Amino acid sequence: MEIVSFLERAMLNEQEQVRDYHRFALVTDNEEVRHAFLEFAETSGHTAAKIKDMLDKLQGESS
Repeated sequence: MEIVSFLERAMLNEQEQVRDYHRFALVTDNEEVRHAFLEFAETSGHTAAKIKDMLDKLQGESS
């Protein structure tokens, strides 16, 4: 199913963004940038979770 493949890729991309944003937030000395990147990581984490929910629902329907 094409949509499942796309959602899986999108979820992995969001998870990678979480790691990248968090990693950068830990190494920057700029508090404003650190705060922003931690927020970005949180937002990407929520997006990844929503995509996972969609995937679970779609895969449950095809079982």
